[in-house]
Amino acid sequence: LSPNAPYGIALAPCVLVVLSTIFVLVEKKSEPVSFPLWWGKFWESLKSRVLWQVCLFRFLSNVFNGVYTTATLPIQTYWAGVEPLNDALSDIIGSLLFAAVLVIVGKWGLNWNWRWTIAAGTLGMVVVDGFVVFLTIWNVVRNQWFFNGVGLAEKFPYGLRFIVSTYVAVEIADKGNEGATYCLISTVSNLSGPFASIFYKYVNSYFKVSQNDVKTDTLEVRWDVTYVYFISYGCKIASLFWLFLLPPQKAEAKALKARGGKSKVAGFILVSVFFFCVSFTVSSNIMSIFPSTKCYRVAGGNGVLDPKTGK
Repeated sequence: LSPNAPYGIALAPCVLVVLSTIFVLVEKKSEPVSFPLWWGKFWESLKSRVLWQVCLFRFLSNVFNGVYTTATLPIQTYWAGVEPLNDALSDIIGSLLFAAVLVIVGKWGLNWNWRWTIAAGTLGMVVVDGFVVFLTIWNVVRNQWFFNGVGLAEKFPYGLRFIVSTYVAVEIADKGNEGATYCLISTVSNLSGPFASIFYKYVNSYFKVSQNDVKTDTLEVRWDVTYVYFISYGCKIASLFWLFLLPPQKAEAKALKARGGKSKVAGFILVSVFFFCVSFTVSSNIMSIFPSTKCYRVAGGNGVLDPKTGK
């Protein structure tokens, strides 16, 4: 296949989505709302305690939960021996399992306690992933089917975390601002990813977990890989500390919305932090592109400006 062939194949479903959106989606026409009126209503929502508290929870919780390790791909490639086809099939099956979890929770889990559900999902992910990873690190079981097959089980707890976090945005949105509220909460949640990525890449740069290190498969490398996974799992468990910011269920969310009060300062801080995170994320991504800055740890590099001198 030529380099453009996979992109062309991936483009086909996107075209189908666009066509289905144009010709299949039915949306009732409504009266347009002026921007000043819309912003006034949205600003009232931004000042409410329930919105900034949920945004704070999503950001802090996802920063901690998003701490992974740079050793995952080398382990998968050189120790587990996962082939590209097997990896692609696992991704497809994982997506189907994830969709199944969304259906199950949507049908039977609407009244589950949000805090307990997220806690169970987080701990489940750590247990399943840790079981597979540590057996692979210490050469107890190094098999691509084991690494990918058993790892699919973590799609269930991951789906629990995702769908419950999504419910919150729906419950606290004001009429007419549902899209903006969901977009804000989702964006704040997504912006936590680069911060978590910068943190774990910075920490991992001090350990021997690169591709060349993993190829050697020495005792020192195994311990270093174990340490970075301990750090990752510790941060994921620490993300549960912020559950006190999340209302347990719909009734508590509506009560906080009604009696939580409003603060202009909190609304201003929320907007300011939002734009700061966007700027920081864009800057770090741009720095990772250029050869002169991609070596910086803040851009995901190892901090070495000159590979020849190591400085």
